[in-house]
Amino acid sequence: MALEEYERTTSSDGGNASLKLVWDSEKDNFLLDSLLPFLASQAGLEGELTSEKYEEILQKYSVVVESDDDDQKWTSRAKTWELLKILNFADAFQDIFQDEVVTDEDEPSAKRRNEESHIQLGSPLKKLKQSDTLPIRTFSHDLQLPTPLATMHAKSPVGNFQPEERVKLESLLQHILFPDTQTLQFDAVLQDLNNSYPTAPLNLNLPIDEHGNTPLHWLCSIANIRLIKDFIEHQSDRLLGDKSGECPLVKAVKSVNNYDSGTFEELLDYLYPCLILVDEMGRTVLHHIVITSGMPGCAAAAKYYLDILMGWIVKKQSREIDGELDAIISTLDLKWFISHILNARDVNGDTCLNIASRLGNVSIVEALLDYGADPQISNNSGLRPVDFGAGTAKSDMKSTQVPNVNSPSTAGPDSSVLINNIQSLLNTISQDYDMEIKQHNEQLAKLHSDLSAQRELLASSRDKLAKSRQLRDEYSQLTEQVANIRHAINEEDANFKKVSAVLGIDDETFDMAEFDADEPFRIDFIYEFLEKKLQTEYHGDLQQLLESKSLESLAAQLLEENSGKEEIIPPAILLRARICAYERNEENLNKTLNEVHERQADLEGRFRRVLSLCLKVDEDKVDGMLDGLLQAISTEDPEDVDTDEMQDFLKKHAV
Repeated sequence: MALEEYERTTSSDGGNASLKLVWDSEKDNFLLDSLLPFLASQAGLEGELTSEKYEEILQKYSVVVESDDDDQKWTSRAKTWELLKILNFADAFQDIFQDEVVTDEDEPSAKRRNEESHIQLGSPLKKLKQSDTLPIRTFSHDLQLPTPLATMHAKSPVGNFQPEERVKLESLLQHILFPDTQTLQFDAVLQDLNNSYPTAPLNLNLPIDEHGNTPLHWLCSIANIRLIKDFIEHQSDRLLGDKSGECPLVKAVKSVNNYDSGTFEELLDYLYPCLILVDEMGRTVLHHIVITSGMPGCAAAAKYYLDILMGWIVKKQSREIDGELDAIISTLDLKWFISHILNARDVNGDTCLNIASRLGNVSIVEALLDYGADPQISNNSGLRPVDFGAGTAKSDMKSTQVPNVNSPSTAGPDSSVLINNIQSLLNTISQDYDMEIKQHNEQLAKLHSDLSAQRELLASSRDKLAKSRQLRDEYSQLTEQVANIRHAINEEDANFKKVSAVLGIDDETFDMAEFDADEPFRIDFIYEFLEKKLQTEYHGDLQQLLESKSLESLAAQLLEENSGKEEIIPPAILLRARICAYERNEENLNKTLNEVHERQADLEGRFRRVLSLCLKVDEDKVDGMLDGLLQAISTEDPEDVDTDEMQDFLKKHAV
C-alpha cells in the first residue's frame, strides 16, 4: 500500500481549520477518519463520535466505505471531492483533484440548477440522474400478466433442459464476462456459439448455480447494465425467480454494486416488471430493500435504492415510451404502488415499514412514512410499526393541530392503562415463550433419546452387516476353492483313465494283487536303470545301493547312458508335488501302522488279562504257559477238544 499525505489549512468564520488527507495511490482511495469530525460538525452532531453517529453520517452523505485489514475506512476519490466541497475545503485541495475540478467546471449550469432544485425539495428525485429524460424501452416477450394488474409470484426456475444447453450457456458467459478483446460484440459471440454448438438451442433462462439463479440474476447483482440490456433483448425472462422466488431486481438491491456505480435508475428502465413480483415469503422488492438496510455497511445503499425507486415511479408518467405500451407502464403509478406494494404484507404479516421499524433505521422509516406507508398495519403477532415508534411524531403533531373547543384544557392519554396493557401483553408473550421453550426442550430430549437408540441400532446393524459380509466372502472363497478342487479331481480322473487305457488297465485289475499303483507315475528309463543296477550289482539291496553310490553320481551315470531322454522327465514342480504326495502317503502309512501296533498290543494285553484270570496265575506268567496250554487243547478236529486234559492242565497249575 503506497500512502501519501496532504495537509491544507483554510479560513472560516470560526478561524482557521486544518485538514490532513491520506491517499492510497494504488487503489485511489482516501482515508475517511480525518473527514469524520468535520462531517459530524456539519451534520450538527455533537459529542463523542459513536457508531450510531457514524452510521448516520454515512447515510446522510451517502458515503460508501471500504475497510482494509486494519479496519480503517476508505472512500473513493469522487466521494472525497464531493465531501470537500460540502466542507468548503475544495479550494485548498484543487491541486490534488484536478480532474474533478475540470469536471465541475464543464458541467452544464442547467444540470447543476436541476440537481440543486432536487436537493432543496428533499424528494427521491434528488438522486435521479438525467437519464430520466431518455425514453423507457419496453419488451413484451415475458409479460404474461394478470388482469387487472396485481402482484404475482415470480416464475419457478427452469428444470427441464439438456446438458448441451447448459454447456452452451456457460460458454457464452465465459466469453462475454472474460472477453479476449475489449471490442467483443454480443451478437458476434452468439454467432460463434451457434457455429460451435449447432444442435443445442441457446436458453438464457437456465439456472447456473445450485440456488436457481439465472445469468440475469448475476448480471443485476454485479450491475452490468450493458449485458443486462443484451440479455433482455435476446428473450431473457425478467419474471423468473430463483429457488426462493427472488427476481433479478431483488438480487440487485441485495448488493451495493448498483449503488457504487450509480446504475440503479437505468436498471429500473429494464427491470420495472419485477416491481410487481413477490418471492416465496410474499416479500416485495421494498421488503428486501429494507432488509438490506439492516446489513452492515448497506444502510446508505438501501436508502439510495428506495429514493431512486420512488422517484422513478413519480417521473415515469412524464417519460416517453419506446415500444409497445404494456400493462405495467400504463397502470403502475404512485397510487397503485402505495396500495399494492408499499403496504404489502409478507407471510408473517409484516410490511416493509414494520420491518424497518424493528430494525431501527430512522432514515428508512421516515422515508417510507413520507411516501405513504401505513404505520397502523399489524403483523400476524399483532405488532404494528407504531408500536416501535414509527409515525408517533406525526400522530402527535396532528392531534395537537386539532384543539378541543368544548373544553379549555386538553386531557392527555391515561398512561397507567397503556402501561398495564403493555405489561399484560409482555406477560402473555413471556408465558407463551416459556411454554414453547418447554415443549421444544421436551421434544429435543425425546429426539436425543431416539437418536441415541437409533445410533445404537445402527452400530449393531453395522456389526452384523460386517460379519455377514465376512461370512459371505468366506463362503464365496470356500465355494471357489471347492469348485477348483472338483475341477482338478475331474481333470485327474480323466488323465488317469486316459493313462489307464494306454496301459491296458481296467476296473477289474484294480482288485488284483499284482496291480501297481505307482506304475502310471514311473519314468521308464530311470526305473529300468535303477532296477537293473539294483538287481545286478547289489542283489536287490536298496540300502547298500544308497550307501555306496551318491545321488549325484547316479544322476550323472543315468544322463550319460540315456542321453536325449531329458525331455521325457516331467517338470520339476510336478516331481516335487509327487514327492510331497509320497511323503504324505508314507507318513500316513507309518501312522496307520503305529495305530495297528498299538491296537494289537492293547488286544494282547486284554487276552493276557483274561487268561490270567481264567488260569488264576499272574499276568507275567501267562506267556510261559501258552505253549503247554496250546498243546493240551490241540487236536486235529477243532470241534473235538479234550476238555479233561485241559482241566488236568489247569488243576496242575492252579494256585
